Amino acid sequence: RLAFVLHIGDISYARGYGYIWEQFFALIEPLAQHVPYMISIGNHEYDHTTGGQNDPSHAPGVGFHPEWGNYGDDSSGECSVPMYNRFTMPQNGNGIYWYSYDYGPVHVVMSSTEHDFLPGSPQHAWLEQDLAGVDRSVTPFVVFTGHRAMYCSEAYWSDWEVSLGMRFAMEPLLFKYDVDIAFWGHYHSYERTCHVVKGACTDDGSGTVHIVVGTAGAGLDNPNLKIDRPWSVAYVVEHGVSFVTATREQLLMQFILNRDGSVADEVLL
Repeated sequence: RLAFVLHIGDISYARGYGYIWEQFFALIEPLAQHVPYMISIGNHEYDHTTGGQNDPSHAPGVGFHPEWGNYGDDSSGECSVPMYNRFTMPQNGNGIYWYSYDYGPVHVVMSSTEHDFLPGSPQHAWLEQDLAGVDRSVTPFVVFTGHRAMYCSEAYWSDWEVSLGMRFAMEPLLFKYDVDIAFWGHYHSYERTCHVVKGACTDDGSGTVHIVVGTAGAGLDNPNLKIDRPWSVAYVVEHGVSFVTATREQLLMQFILNRDGSVADEVLL
């Protein structure tokens, strides 16, 4: 039985066209009326270069634009306003932008890669506080999510630079608090890493398994963009979704292909 859905950014691709939001909600309604539909903010809902005064997240100026990033105006002026007014998420962080919740034996942390996540930022401080407060006797597994990927081996160099910034800022938190698995989107492909820390696989099971799942419905990436990386252990360019099953003793993630329901990849933690 499906417990809830995780949709990690790039929700409807409306990019300023309100009717696309309506079409998207009609598509998900048969599912979302029965189970919680949990969302993260993506670049196509949030990134903007003007109109920051209308930003419901109250980020300063026109949002997060580090010199090493490729943060532009990918929302075509939405500034997350439509998404903010269509979804309500747990209110223990900053609205729909970053928050956390428990479900059974799993603690789920939803971060925003579109907001400042650097040390000293409000989000970084909240992430550390939240992860430090996890009671592993209650929720033995910790899942971390964000839209842009901390690890992906496709040759988008500007995104690669962003991933390095994410590793600098957030990977020490994932390692310090023993985050089991991290889910990302952004790339329109599926990829899974080994247990990895600072770009190197570990032999003792420490470190986080990173999984990119950006294959739900948008056009797929060119598989020729794949670059060999020592931490990449599975890569699939087909439409599909991931299913996670967890008990107190183990967590199983399976990537299921849309075309025939077969398991294309899986990992047991």
